Amino acid sequence: MCRDFALLYCSFLRHAGIPARLRSGFADYFGPDGFHGDHVVTEYWDPARGWLLADPQLADPVVCERWKVDFDPMDVPRDRFIVAGKAWRAIRAGDADPRTFGLHPPQEGPMFGEWFVAHDVRIDLAALNKVETLLWDTWGAGAGGETEMSDSARELHDRASAVAGDDVPFDAARKLFAESEELRTPRTVLSLAPFNGPSEVALR
Repeated sequence: MCRDFALLYCSFLRHAGIPARLRSGFADYFGPDGFHGDHVVTEYWDPARGWLLADPQLADPVVCERWKVDFDPMDVPRDRFIVAGKAWRAIRAGDADPRTFGLHPPQEGPMFGEWFVAHDVRIDLAALNKVETLLWDTWGAGAGGETEMSDSARELHDRASAVAGDDVPFDAARKLFAESEELRTPRTVLSLAPFNGPSEVALR
């Protein structure tokens, strides 16, 4: 799955001395027109251009052809893959429809919408702090798939999205993750793995 490709490539880059990290967000190149599918890519540092997005799952030409990808997989345009914090801010500003973000389009099941984007914000903030969880590990506000979010939960994710966008203020991201129990990865998470069903998993 996408997270495994991205994490392995991230590991290769780090081994070679190239700064790299996972980014969780939404890609528009896998689903129906206008839908942004849940996805993970690798973000790596280019001395000339700064942080770039790479989708190692598209490295196979056969996969690129299957999805009609028209860009370099090692330089994914940021309007084709939207990091979770940026997606959250667009939804909150009324510039994006939350129903167009998720694991599946609305007609295929309940895994979409504002709460799902919030989940990805938490996953992304954790990865920015080198805590690379599985995609179905969830915790904090909205964990378990509650589709209705409280105002306080929305405000918390407003804060998280401010440090988990295209430009990441690292010190602020580290401080928020360390100080917020709702955002920081706990010792035990709720796993929503589709092949096991919901269960609690101890991470450490």
